Amino acid sequence: MLRRLGGVSVIVAGLVLTPLTSTTALAVPPEVVESGAADVTTAAADCNFTPRSVVLKGRPKSLKFSVPEATDWNVRIPDANVDAAPGRRVKTFYPKDFANSDAGLHQATVSRGTESCASNFRLRRGSLLTLLVTHKHPYRFVGGSVQRFNLGPKGGRSFLPGARVELQRWTKDGWVTHRMLTTNKKGIFVTRLKIGKRAWRAKFTSTSTTQGSVSRTARNESEL
Repeated sequence: MLRRLGGVSVIVAGLVLTPLTSTTALAVPPEVVESGAADVTTAAADCNFTPRSVVLKGRPKSLKFSVPEATDWNVRIPDANVDAAPGRRVKTFYPKDFANSDAGLHQATVSRGTESCASNFRLRRGSLLTLLVTHKHPYRFVGGSVQRFNLGPKGGRSFLPGARVELQRWTKDGWVTHRMLTTNKKGIFVTRLKIGKRAWRAKFTSTSTTQGSVSRTARNESEL
């Protein structure tokens, strides 16, 4: 697709680019449960367990849970149907079993022997970042898109509007952020630069619901 952009037709992976203006997980509070039995939920000093998060893309992902320095333990995450213990450590997460709204923080309960405490577990959707550089003297147009993986039976990916992207260039000191951009309502970002040829990449930082990603390095340019 072609569009006039500052007097120049720009093609980016079949998407119309519109220039844009460069503009820890919180712990779930412990629950105290009244019970006459020995198993009482408390604010245990050590509520650690691994792993504490999962990133879902198109394929199922298996995690092996554990509680450090404990032989008698249990990890329960009801929203994710996790009930892990020494004899049943592995849980396979199927993206089709979740909804997009499930991305975020979920309450977990960790037991060590007769003592238990409240913790948390984060589920994130994976993301994909693309980048392309086009050149028409004296300008370079650098742009791409941010997509994230959908959960649920249909799966696939959708474009992410309002995502903050770091446009970085390679220097003798390594990657340096040249400009901050925000994707438009179609999940597209683009900027016009009056600069010589460089190696570029784009970086999207993780949010509470979406895993960050880095684009491939764009060294080759399309000439307009």
